[in-house]
Amino acid sequence: MKKIGNYLLNNIGKIIVYFVLIFFLIISVMPIIFMCLAALKPAGDLSDPFALSISLTLDNIIEAWTRGRMNRYMLNSIIVAVPRVSVILLFASLAGYAFGKLKFKGRNLIFAFILAGMMVPIQAMIIPIYYNIQQYGLINTYWAMILPSFGLSMPFACFMMRAFFKDLPVEIMESATIDGSNEFNTWLYIMLPLVRPALLSLLVFEFMWSWNDFLLPMLMVYEDSYRTLPLGLMYFSGEHTSNQSLIAAGVAICILPIITVYLMFQRTFIEGITAGAVKG
Repeated sequence: MKKIGNYLLNNIGKIIVYFVLIFFLIISVMPIIFMCLAALKPAGDLSDPFALSISLTLDNIIEAWTRGRMNRYMLNSIIVAVPRVSVILLFASLAGYAFGKLKFKGRNLIFAFILAGMMVPIQAMIIPIYYNIQQYGLINTYWAMILPSFGLSMPFACFMMRAFFKDLPVEIMESATIDGSNEFNTWLYIMLPLVRPALLSLLVFEFMWSWNDFLLPMLMVYEDSYRTLPLGLMYFSGEHTSNQSLIAAGVAICILPIITVYLMFQRTFIEGITAGAVKG
């Protein structure tokens, strides 16, 4: 007992830190747990949302997936998210390499112009975006949700990638040039693998923002066949206001892909974020 007491006294600071971290972990995880339990409870069994139910069922999830058309909404979200994330990663890595490593006239001015896009809220741009999309006849299409997102997301993506490329040793580029590599091959085969944590961190950010995007689909899409998950969930909740278990099942379906992507790239995501925290 004396040894245990001495250990606790010598590590009191570490114990307090772990206690605080566990406390906030419980606060963060409990809403997700309650939501999943609510989705698995039979309809009408939510009189006490904190009570555990002995009879759990997948009927709510199956009904939300089929009758609630969540399968179609998820497919639409994937169709929108995949090209959006892929194109932004490609162009942001190219722009980050150019602004971070290449020297050309007007580099800082162009970069400042791109960063100005971060200072303008999307609410101030949504009306001209809508009229441009309407003029090109893209309303009620996937392109209406994909094309505007390129310009809206690129400022942050360029800013993030430039910070990582800028801190890579310039000697690596010089060695590649001496070996006869051109700029494109240097970017693709040498520099790009070195910023893999930043790319995967940006992938998680962009996928999360695309998956949760509500404003663009709401304004650009009127037909049910083109609705994404957040927009479809709004109409789904309006139809089944009294069935809280069914709504919880729809929300669980919506957040599952985000949690899956984060868990897949968790280690690299944290590595990229912590590395970016100490970069200038």
